[in-house]
Amino acid sequence: MRFNTKLWKRSQKSFATTIPHVALFQLDESKKHEVVWEYNSEIGKWTISFKEVEDK
Repeated sequence: MRFNTKLWKRSQKSFATTIPHVALFQLDESKKHEVVWEYNSEIGKWTISFKEVEDK
């Protein structure tokens, strides 16, 4: 599942973003997730997806 997000440059070294609420509501809080950022050149926007990771 992928979601479009908005990305703003806050300073020289940091950025701010929005993550759609629907994306957050679908996550299982009992599991850990990694956020994967990809730039989609076809639509000219950043997309995010969530990858489940195992506890170490």
